[in-house]
Amino acid sequence: MLVAGIDIGTTSISVVVASAETGETLAVVTRKNDAALETDRSWEHIQDPERIFAIVEELIAECSRHWPDVTAIGVSCQMHGMLYVNREGRSVSPLYTWQDGRGDLPMKTGEDTYSLHLGKLEGHSLSSGYGLVTHYYNTLNGEVPPDAAHLCTIGDYVVMKLTGSAVPVMDPSNAAGFGMFATQALAFETKAVKRAGMDAAMLPRICEGYAAAGVTPDGKKVACAIGDNQASFIGSVPQLEHMLLVNIGTGSQISIYTEGYEEIAGLETRPFPGGGFLLVGAPLSGGKSYALLERFFKETCRSFGICIDDDDIYDRMNEMAGKALEDGAELLRFGTQFYGTRHDPLVLGHIAGLRPDNFTPGHFAAGVLGGIVDELMGYLHLLPGRLLNQIQQAAGSGNGIRKNPVMQQRLQDRLNMPLFLSGAQEEAAFGAALYAASAAGMFPDLKAAMAAMGKN
Repeated sequence: MLVAGIDIGTTSISVVVASAETGETLAVVTRKNDAALETDRSWEHIQDPERIFAIVEELIAECSRHWPDVTAIGVSCQMHGMLYVNREGRSVSPLYTWQDGRGDLPMKTGEDTYSLHLGKLEGHSLSSGYGLVTHYYNTLNGEVPPDAAHLCTIGDYVVMKLTGSAVPVMDPSNAAGFGMFATQALAFETKAVKRAGMDAAMLPRICEGYAAAGVTPDGKKVACAIGDNQASFIGSVPQLEHMLLVNIGTGSQISIYTEGYEEIAGLETRPFPGGGFLLVGAPLSGGKSYALLERFFKETCRSFGICIDDDDIYDRMNEMAGKALEDGAELLRFGTQFYGTRHDPLVLGHIAGLRPDNFTPGHFAAGVLGGIVDELMGYLHLLPGRLLNQIQQAAGSGNGIRKNPVMQQRLQDRLNMPLFLSGAQEEAAFGAALYAASAAGMFPDLKAAMAAMGKN
């Protein structure tokens, strides 16, 4: 039996086909997510959901040799973002991604931002980019499409398109990323939603346990879409317990699994597909910060009339960073909060320790990589000793780690333990495939699926 996983990321989309018996990966295809829509609002980040599904279809077509034998499909997706669908299940809005900044705009009625004001109404901190923060802004500013019937994630929408469903169903791992969600109860806080003036009837139904959301026309079971953070954890670690996952892609996170609900100041408690929770520290930086430096280098070269090959620049940056680590000069200390933090969007990035001998492009590259790691380690140290001492091994996932040996070195230096890299390519897509095997009933639970399929 074969299973497939689809991962819908902010910058790329991937499909993996694997054997449910052995975990052997039979096909891996990836395509750039080119669905971004132009906008004259500097704070708005939107994508075309129909273009995203078209890319998914193109990737499935590339797996045509194996696709007829696929019996279950899992989907993981960028968390927090949302779109509107009508009663027929068609998209009637763009996808407002997790990077959308409307929640940080000041309200017309006072000094509060939309995210801050909504957080006060609910009694919990909320960040811009969260689905219900976006919807709150749209509700107050008359930007909800008139024929909108439901809110959903892009993963839920792809599941709807695959199964022909007109009504979205949402896994708790994605619902929690919308905000205004009671994590322990695994339910939206509908009273708070109504108090804020939003229509609670637009909220999707929540999946329970290992659940299939529907079936494709050719009989493949499709699992409820799960959050990409949780999917990466599933696809990256050899076991759920005693593992730390460090993920660096466009964003970044540190995550550990716990069976019971925990509340730790400064960390998010996210529902885990099928049961349990992830404790997550999630900066707003990550690969975006390194991409910002890459853009700076390119613009500098172009300003001097120098043409550079975009395909080579990251490799060159990594090479320069590696040499900077070897040359013995004091390393720069970068604060990579270029996009603020989830708790304070006004926090700024900074550089410290500049000297004549480290004022070089290589030290800047090494400094940004170190700053990304430092910010992640700040979240790790929030864990109480009883949880921190349970960690026996660290796993790394995301292209920001997999494709960057210098990042791997900096992480290992700070973690003081080996960094395990999964043999699975496209960890989130592989994790979605593992979850699909559980949701389709091929295994009694996710742990059994991981034990059987995670051998590769």
